[in-house]
Amino acid sequence: MSKVIPKVNKTNPDVLRVTEYILEQNKLDEPFSVQSATNSKELKGIGRHNIAEIMRIICLEPNGKGSLITCTRVDEQNLDNQFFKWQLNTNTYFSYLSYQSVEQAKKSNKTANTTLWIAIAAIVIAIIMPVITSVCTPIISAYIRN
Repeated sequence: MSKVIPKVNKTNPDVLRVTEYILEQNKLDEPFSVQSATNSKELKGIGRHNIAEIMRIICLEPNGKGSLITCTRVDEQNLDNQFFKWQLNTNTYFSYLSYQSVEQAKKSNKTANTTLWIAIAAIVIAIIMPVITSVCTPIISAYIRN
């Protein structure tokens, strides 16, 4: 079984990268730990402490009450190396959906803008062509007669 690499944009802010990483891991049905996330290609450059702090804020308890703090504690006991199927909390999930909606609206707006300019160009051509044809037809006819 080949492992699919999650699509996480490395230019995004750290909290967005971690959010997208968690969502992608959920799609793949892959459990992970803070340490494995730190070592992933997708979150490369984000420190272990930062990933743990972000996950503490955006995730639900992975293994029952009190497990969030325990599983994101970065210390010599390596409690942050426990693998779980992490889930985003509702606020983070719906905020991310809102973010995605805004991003999609930006793309749609660009497409609509391009379509508008194409329509304007088509109208201009539709107006100019009869004028050019009416002006050029007598000149071409005169040229052919001579």
